[in-house]
Amino acid sequence: MRTRSLKDSLFYVFFGVGFFLTGCGDDNNEFPEVDGQLPGLELISEHIRTLTGYEFSLKGKITDKDGIQSIRLFCPELSLEKTISLLQYYSEPQSEYYLDYAFTIPDDIEGNSFIVKVFVTDFGGRTTEGEILITLDGDYTLPTLTVKSAKDINIVVSEGTEYTVQFQSTDNKGLAYVEVDVPELNFNEKVQVSTEANPLTSYEYSNTLSFPVNKLGTYKMYLRASDFLGNIAVDSCNVLISLVKDYTSMFYVDFEGSDASLLLRDEFGVPAMVKHTANFQYEARCYSKGNTPIRFIVNEDNFNICFGADKDNPNKLTSVIDKLQPIILPESGYYKVCINTQEEIYSFERYIPDSNPLPIGQEVMAYNPGDGGKQSYIYQFGLAGTGFEGAFGFSTNQVYEMTPNAENPYELSCELRFPKEDYLNFTLTPCHPWGWWESPSWRYIGSDNHFCGDGSESNIGRDIPAGTYTFIFDTHLVQGKLIPKNN
Repeated sequence: MRTRSLKDSLFYVFFGVGFFLTGCGDDNNEFPEVDGQLPGLELISEHIRTLTGYEFSLKGKITDKDGIQSIRLFCPELSLEKTISLLQYYSEPQSEYYLDYAFTIPDDIEGNSFIVKVFVTDFGGRTTEGEILITLDGDYTLPTLTVKSAKDINIVVSEGTEYTVQFQSTDNKGLAYVEVDVPELNFNEKVQVSTEANPLTSYEYSNTLSFPVNKLGTYKMYLRASDFLGNIAVDSCNVLISLVKDYTSMFYVDFEGSDASLLLRDEFGVPAMVKHTANFQYEARCYSKGNTPIRFIVNEDNFNICFGADKDNPNKLTSVIDKLQPIILPESGYYKVCINTQEEIYSFERYIPDSNPLPIGQEVMAYNPGDGGKQSYIYQFGLAGTGFEGAFGFSTNQVYEMTPNAENPYELSCELRFPKEDYLNFTLTPCHPWGWWESPSWRYIGSDNHFCGDGSESNIGRDIPAGTYTFIFDTHLVQGKLIPKNN
């Protein structure tokens, strides 16, 4: 909101054909007369609804073939008297001019309704008059719009094409209409909510929409709510129409068997999360010990929806249980596995990590750039935290040490004991003789069992039942899992 009172503004001027005029006038006979007609005045709005303290503009299009000499704006109640002489701004007469004069009603003004007179005079001395009504019943507050249905809608054709869209809208003075618009599908529904005479300040839209079966793709659906003065709140949803469902989450398992209990043996880390790279496309990075079986599942706790290689066509992906077999990663090493559930294809490739394993057990040097101090020490890496037996707290002077896997130095492990149920909270970090926190390090985020390596998230622990566990962490994949040892 700008609060300058009755302040002149610059004018945004778009002029078409400006040319010398022919004709005559008593006071301006140096400009020839062309048609001798009254100036044309088209006001953009003859009624402006505003409030004190808010800037608004008087706008209009002015035309005159004999040339526009001046525009006068006059309203004594607003202390407004402004004459715009165009020759002050242009070197030759203008036959077309766009008025855009901005000002603000003072907060201490008396009255609620005002008439601004607009006088347009050409170089022949002829004048056209117009009026603009100003009333102090404006509205500058946007309605609110809260979407209650999903923001990402997936219409699976085989499951039906109907979806119920719901949103709540409110406005401080009243709602004129709400609207649902999907331009690319030529769908638009506008619901008139109320009138100014009988305003409703709240409205809930709920309607079951039917989407076309022959328009596969992603579309933007716009939701709008408008008040009586054209203030419009807008939100949007993504609508995906597909032959199969685009799952927002996906996991992978690297073992045989389809008993749901196999997914519940760990405290966290099994199954492992998969990256959703695009609609219907997922990417897993994993380590194979050789001939490792890989399958993809939608739910963390069951195999109800599972994807793997097609027995009848091993190069294709399938979710049909009777036809499904694991995707086999033949050699030991790291793999990237990609699947597309809509096209029913998969691929995998073996790769070598572009970073070296941690130098665990090697002699390294601590260096202080502030004073040049140095100290050599043996590199250790482990847990700094609380909740398990032998924990040293959140300090790097001493960490609960992890050891590398002889076959895969990127994979570290250790045994954790919990004499009673306790709250596990930790950061994976190198040990440091001066207690410094060095990179790389990862904070455990127990709310969804992931590891944060950039410091953007604070540690979140979780309760662990009493027992003895093996904790495994892959420093390349940044994946960890906590597995009971026959508790």
